[in-house]
Amino acid sequence: MTNEIHPEMWQVRAAEMVASVKDKGHLADRRLEAAFLEVPRHLFVPEYLRLDVDTAGAARVNGVVGQSSPEYLDAIYSDQALMTQTKPVQGQPDSFVWSSSSSMPSVMADMIEELGIGPGMTVLESGTGTGYNAAILCHLLGNAAVTTIEIDPDLLRDSLNRLAKLDYHPSASPQPRTYDRILATHAVDNIPTDWIEWGKPGAVILTDLRPPSNTQVGAWAKLTIDADGRGATGQLMPPRGYFMSARKVPEYADDGQNLPALTLEEHQRRAELMEIRDTSLSPEIFADEAFGLYLWRQHQDIWSWYQGGEVILSTSDGTWAQVRGNTVSRIGDRDLWADVENTFRDWQAAGRPPITEWTLRVTHEGTTEVKLPS
Repeated sequence: MTNEIHPEMWQVRAAEMVASVKDKGHLADRRLEAAFLEVPRHLFVPEYLRLDVDTAGAARVNGVVGQSSPEYLDAIYSDQALMTQTKPVQGQPDSFVWSSSSSMPSVMADMIEELGIGPGMTVLESGTGTGYNAAILCHLLGNAAVTTIEIDPDLLRDSLNRLAKLDYHPSASPQPRTYDRILATHAVDNIPTDWIEWGKPGAVILTDLRPPSNTQVGAWAKLTIDADGRGATGQLMPPRGYFMSARKVPEYADDGQNLPALTLEEHQRRAELMEIRDTSLSPEIFADEAFGLYLWRQHQDIWSWYQGGEVILSTSDGTWAQVRGNTVSRIGDRDLWADVENTFRDWQAAGRPPITEWTLRVTHEGTTEVKLPS
C-alpha cells in the first residue's frame, strides 16, 4: 500500500511538517532536520485511529484512517501524535486504553536535542512502537549505533520489518555498559534498573516520570549514570509532552487505578457507606502540577484526577474520595483527603519548590528517590 504514495505526495508534506517543528524552536541541527525530511512517516503509520472527544473530554475511537482516506497524508505529516493501538485493561475485557502511538514529531526532536544526541554516540530507545523514532535515530547515527526495545512482540516485528524496507537495521538486543544515551518513548513510574546497567558510566537518561495513565501528574527526568555505574542522579523538569505508561505485559494496557467492577447492589451498598465531611483545603491546589507530583511521590498508591474544580482520589483496593469546594465525600476505612491535607502541610513547610529544583536519585538496587531541595 505504501507504494501507492508517490514521493512527491509525501515529501512536500514532510517539508511542511519540518517547517512547523522548526517554528517551535527545534531542528537547528541540519542532520536532524534532514532525518525528519527524508524518513517517510507514512511507512511507519500505514493507518491510525480516528478519535472523537466529547464535551466532558473523554475520547473514543471512531474508525481507522488508512492510506485511501483523503485526510490520511495531511494527518501523517502534521506535528501531532497519532494513536495506533489500543489494548484492554486487565480484568476489563470490554475496555480499551491507548497502548501505542506515533509520537508528536516536535516532542521527538525535543528529546533528541535535550539529550544532545549526535554522530559518534550509541543510543538505546525504550519503546519501539511504530519504529518511526528508531528510523530517525538510524538516519542520524547509523544502524550500528542504535538499539530499540519493545515489550509488544507484534509491534517489534512490524516495526523492524518497516525499518528494513529503508535499510535501517537497529539492534533489538541491549548490551550492558554500551550506550551513551537512553531515551524512553513511554512513561515510567520508577526508573528501571536495566537502564542503569545498559548505559555507560556518564551516560544520560531521559524519560517521562508519571503515575500509570495519568496525563496530569508527572515530569521529565534527566539523569546521569554514576562513574561506577551503580546508580544515577539527575533533576526533573516540567514535561514538554507526555507519554503512555509502559506496559507490564504485552496483552494489557495500564490504566492507573480503577475502582473494582461492582454490581448495582454493591454500588448501592457503597453509597450507603459514604461519609461526608468539610475541609478548609481547596481542590484547586491540584492546579499546581508540582503539588500533584509531590503527593504522588509521597503516596504512590493514590491515583488522582483534577477537573472542573473537583478532585477524585482512589486506591486499588476501592478506597475513594471526591472533593468539591469544601466538601469531602469518601468511601473506605482510609481518609484519602486527610493524606492530601497532611502532605500539603509538608509541601508548604518545604517552601512549595518548583519541579526544576527537585533532584532524582536512582540506586542499582532499584530505588527511585525524588527529593525536594534541602
